[in-house]
Amino acid sequence: MSDHDRNPTTLRLRVYGDVAEFETERHLEWFFWHTVLAQMGLTPLKSQYNCREGVCDILARGANKELVIIELKNTQDSHVVEQITAYFDALIDERPFDEQIDYSQPIALYTICPSYSARTELTLKYHKLGLTLFTYSIIRWDAGFKFMLWQWPEPGEVLQVEIPAAPEVLPHLDLPDPPRSFVNLLGKCTDAEKHWAIRTRDQTYEFARNHKLKIAETPDGKWTRFERTKQYPIAELGWDNKRDELAIFLWLPFMTVNGQWNMGGPRSENFKKTAMMRLWIVNDQVTCLAYVENGRKSWLIVTKEEIETGKFSLPTKLRKWMQYTHSYWKGLAMPVQFYLETMELPDRADSLSSFVELALEHSLQRLRKSKSSPNQQASASLSNT
Repeated sequence: MSDHDRNPTTLRLRVYGDVAEFETERHLEWFFWHTVLAQMGLTPLKSQYNCREGVCDILARGANKELVIIELKNTQDSHVVEQITAYFDALIDERPFDEQIDYSQPIALYTICPSYSARTELTLKYHKLGLTLFTYSIIRWDAGFKFMLWQWPEPGEVLQVEIPAAPEVLPHLDLPDPPRSFVNLLGKCTDAEKHWAIRTRDQTYEFARNHKLKIAETPDGKWTRFERTKQYPIAELGWDNKRDELAIFLWLPFMTVNGQWNMGGPRSENFKKTAMMRLWIVNDQVTCLAYVENGRKSWLIVTKEEIETGKFSLPTKLRKWMQYTHSYWKGLAMPVQFYLETMELPDRADSLSSFVELALEHSLQRLRKSKSSPNQQASASLSNT
């Protein structure tokens, strides 16, 4: 009897308008084990299988008795290919279920994620193993929902599974009631923007709970700020009247303008700071970030595309800097890859959830640093200005 048969669970979803997601990876795994594997022509062997490289989500047998290793993710994960490759390396030696598997057949590797980054596609181009990537989504359908699975990056629908209205639907997990500013903000948002706002809130509280941190959700007029204290903000959400869209700001690691030439050197720590950054998001992916000088939300920051399309005229403060990277400190949004490479974060995914995680991790690092050295607490406070 499998682990899932001994310990059945109820499928649980979080719903954002007409789209939904599994509450946790455990619920995704349960759904895949009981519903999807059979429709893919796979026979389940073991869930949560321990090997020397970690814990494989699912092992299954294919139509030709080949071993199929399946790794499941509830959010985008830039390390999923690396992770499943490590499992392959372990299992080719360990040869589990030898009596049921024909190891003369190539081992199949399946990753199941809601989305992938462009860098994953590049990795796939040179990957030599039998790797197949799938994406999925859950949409509202009749009285319930529909799970849809595609191959990636070449579009090709694999299957659809209808989910009846029976599953328990959770908009959030044991969270305090949001302030009126947050509720009013959701009333202006598109379905996608609601998803981003609610997920940012959920992720912040979940991180705080896991690390036993206190989080304040502070209304500031029509804005809502998430912070440990006033000196340690993490995120701020509100409405951008100039663009008529949701605005998400995160406090992220950044550097002084001179730091771009000094990162990686012996004095690189001298140029690091914590900065308020505005995010531009398309299809759950962060495309641009902008440094907000002195935390002034009213300060006009623009993307290159907005200038080229005439949505905004070129701000005076940018005119002499447009040909230089200095412009990214003067009000021009930087491409996400410039930020990741400059901050030496090449493996960081460019999804919104990945950047929220970065802001939360950075906040935790600052907290630990301030506790280890009382003298550093004052300087950490000054870095927000």
